[in-house]
Amino acid sequence: MGSRACGPTSRTPTAPRPPAAPAALAGLLGCVLGATACGGDGPPPRAPAERAADSAPAVDALVAGRFEEAATAASSALARDPRNATAAAVRAIARYQGAGAALLAGLERVLEEADDLRALDHEAGRLAWQRFVERLDAIDADLAVAAADPGLALELCPACWEHDWNRSGEVDDRDRRLFEIEVDRAGDELPQGDPRRRPTFRLDVGDAHWARAMVAFQRAAVELILAYRWTELDRLGRERRPRLVIRLAEPARVRRARALILAGVDHADRCRAAYLAEPDDDREWVPSPRQRSYAVPLPVDAALYETWAAITGDVRRLIRGDEGLSLRELAALVDDELAARVPDAYVDVGRLLGAPADLVLDLGGRGDDRNQVERVLRGLLGKAYAARMKRSPLPGRLRAMKAELERGEDTAGRKLRYLLWLN
Repeated sequence: MGSRACGPTSRTPTAPRPPAAPAALAGLLGCVLGATACGGDGPPPRAPAERAADSAPAVDALVAGRFEEAATAASSALARDPRNATAAAVRAIARYQGAGAALLAGLERVLEEADDLRALDHEAGRLAWQRFVERLDAIDADLAVAAADPGLALELCPACWEHDWNRSGEVDDRDRRLFEIEVDRAGDELPQGDPRRRPTFRLDVGDAHWARAMVAFQRAAVELILAYRWTELDRLGRERRPRLVIRLAEPARVRRARALILAGVDHADRCRAAYLAEPDDDREWVPSPRQRSYAVPLPVDAALYETWAAITGDVRRLIRGDEGLSLRELAALVDDELAARVPDAYVDVGRLLGAPADLVLDLGGRGDDRNQVERVLRGLLGKAYAARMKRSPLPGRLRAMKAELERGEDTAGRKLRYLLWLN
């Protein structure tokens, strides 16, 4: 409890007291859990009406697409009450926009300042990725606050934002169409100017879990990028058959990526459970099978939710090393002819993330096409290349989902993009 206690203290020895009354125990528990009235850190929580008033300027700024202003106003609201879920959600969204813009600007500078791709400033690139992952860490902390409030509600129209997304110097038609819904549920293109292209979503606690999953997977990807030193890639194009060794510089980052992937899967499961438990049906970002008020042109039924649950289970078994990814099945997701050239072997994802090593890209050997592919894969995967493993059903599930969505080549890509909303 520290040096401070709830209520007055006495230095005079006293006789043993009887057990505390329930009211006293309740007060003690409140001190331990709340730590607000007893000298703990942070201001006391504010009433719902006060929270709504505190966060209103941030919400208004976000709705208008003024992201920096929204983040600043949300920070002011959170200074008054760190548990203000609406302000936390607004700041997370605004910060995410800023983090993405800063990353793109940093990587563009690296590319612009290089004479060619073989003379990149790797340290400047690492710094851009490091700052991005630090911002994602802070964004996740805000999303955790938002996800802790079952009453979270935030109305937002992303397609209505007037923002220079492509950084052309002005808001043009491409910017305005970026977040528009392009087709209806039948796959027919919505006319330009149709209000259905710009729906307002009512974001809730399930969507906060969805965002935490998305951010966790992105954090994992960046940790993997930062775990290795990529300077060897500068030799590509300079040598005819190079043998490159991408050094593992920070193994702890790979372990962190593993933990983040598992955390992302947990968030996805919470997200799915929250969607299924929602009592309302109001402008859903991702609907449950029984909800009908949604804009995403993707049929949502019980089978899709069952597949979603199965996939998170698949990922957990992969991370634990209980199952492996068939290299041929992975290649078949891209091209059947490619699959014919890939060896009948597996990626042991558990070993890949649990016992990481240098990546060896050996392009210098000779032999037939299949032997060359196997040599390259063995070098890249190291001990994570497995001749035999229990086969994961994940590639098969993804292939089946892809086939179900392909109702005409022109709409398959769009539907797959919308499917990514399910992380």
